[in-house]
Amino acid sequence: MRIAFVDVDGVRTRYLYEGSGPALFLLHGVGVSGDTFCRNIDVLAKKFTVCAPDMLGHGFTDAVDYRGGPPQPHIVRHVGRLADLLGFDRYSVAGSSFGALIAALMYFDRPERLEQLILIGSGSVFHRADDQRDTLRAAFANASTAMGAPTLESCRQRMANICHDPRSVGDEMLLVQLTSYALPDRFSAYKATIEGMIASLSSNDPEQHRVYGRLDRIKAPTLVLTGREDVRADVKMHEAGVKRMPNARLVIFDRCGHLPYMEYPERFNAVVTEFMTEADA
Repeated sequence: MRIAFVDVDGVRTRYLYEGSGPALFLLHGVGVSGDTFCRNIDVLAKKFTVCAPDMLGHGFTDAVDYRGGPPQPHIVRHVGRLADLLGFDRYSVAGSSFGALIAALMYFDRPERLEQLILIGSGSVFHRADDQRDTLRAAFANASTAMGAPTLESCRQRMANICHDPRSVGDEMLLVQLTSYALPDRFSAYKATIEGMIASLSSNDPEQHRVYGRLDRIKAPTLVLTGREDVRADVKMHEAGVKRMPNARLVIFDRCGHLPYMEYPERFNAVVTEFMTEADA
């Protein structure tokens, strides 16, 4: 696994990468960074060109002014332009939580270029608006303790609160997380992202920033993967959502919370590799 910085239309962007073969983006959830996939990148890179960027205002990628609007269109464009700069004509996208919403929106933005989707434990995709509003407020309350006054222990506890087994939290990513939270604009960027997401739930044009109402229009081969004990993504809503999707299958990890790729990395890597290989064939 390696790390690079690139200028994406004036935005300093950090990404983790490795491998060769078909391109696969890994998109993290809100308030974390590409480092959450540190247990997956090298394994997946045996078959794929893996890129795990820090999305706008996260990790060590610059924040931008959302001008009081939702963050989704800005982030979709940013990741799409990163794909252009890296020379990826076609690619697959795996997204976790908020990252899954960005992944699905990338499909609607460039359906001809996106090959497969992997949506991981995502209330942003599968919850109704009122349920997701409550989920985002709970996420904000949990993250504020760590981001408002970051310590190594507060970062560890924040992640442990969304895992089924707190011992599964990756210590290898905590120092990076603590360092990024020390940047003066990270907490304000996080607040702007959450506030914009909540506001978009009441938008007069909900389809522009959401995908819940158009799951039936996602034609790409899609793997939906979630933990049965996920406190941020209701498993029953994932089951109902997958039934509306024409080309999707659901995998549920038992005794697993919001971060299956961290909690069960070996199984996650195997399931994703199998799905990507089958879909590509």
